[in-house]
Amino acid sequence: VSAVDGFGVESAFSDGTNYFIYLLDVNIRVFLEGPFLGSQMSTALNTNNLIPLNQPYDMPPWDYMGTESVPAMPNADVVDWILIELRETPGGPGTATGSTVIYRKAVLLKKDGYLTELDGASALSFPVSFDQNIFVVVYHRNHLAVMSAVPVTPNSGSYSYDFSLGSGQVYGGTLGYKEIGNGYWGLVGGDGNADSQVNNLDKVDVWSPVAGTSGYLAGDFSLDGQANNADKNDIWAPNTGLGGQVPE
Repeated sequence: VSAVDGFGVESAFSDGTNYFIYLLDVNIRVFLEGPFLGSQMSTALNTNNLIPLNQPYDMPPWDYMGTESVPAMPNADVVDWILIELRETPGGPGTATGSTVIYRKAVLLKKDGYLTELDGASALSFPVSFDQNIFVVVYHRNHLAVMSAVPVTPNSGSYSYDFSLGSGQVYGGTLGYKEIGNGYWGLVGGDGNADSQVNNLDKVDVWSPVAGTSGYLAGDFSLDGQANNADKNDIWAPNTGLGGQVPE
């Protein structure tokens, strides 16, 4: 792309020649239905040391080969890993297909809904330049993915997007999104096989084989470290029939 939005960071090659890395700073807030409790999310996976130290999206359907890892979870507020994707298009959200992806990275989700860099505190920063509309896609390993309904827009020198404010914040609205608390909206739980549909396969192929066990499980829709009837009855069953609306 030819024009640049965002902020430049000056650096240098080994020969002393200066160059600029342009950073797109984005402050994103998003909630997951499974661990949501009132106004924030449970950190049970973190408390029980079940969150892997390496990003978990290096498998189908994401096939993200990033090397993000931490020596330990940076603080007690971390809920889980999230995969973020930026898509650039001159048109509206319907044109932000998979072919428009310009950057992906694995980040951390805190209990207050904010996404952070691997330090568990900093807002997200992307080394990209752009001159068209940027849409943000949020993936979680057993919740339906969502994409911003409108391009991210600047706010006090950075970019900000709060997915939790309502169904109008995501492309496709309530077809793949829901109110998870009083005034809070979040990603739909129960998509255990991450195929963008909550259906019987998520129960039969994902939840049933691990029911009654503990760990970092795709069938643990509540993210409490246990695959049990509550995951099936309270999260999967009410969401059966819902599907992700992120353009392919």
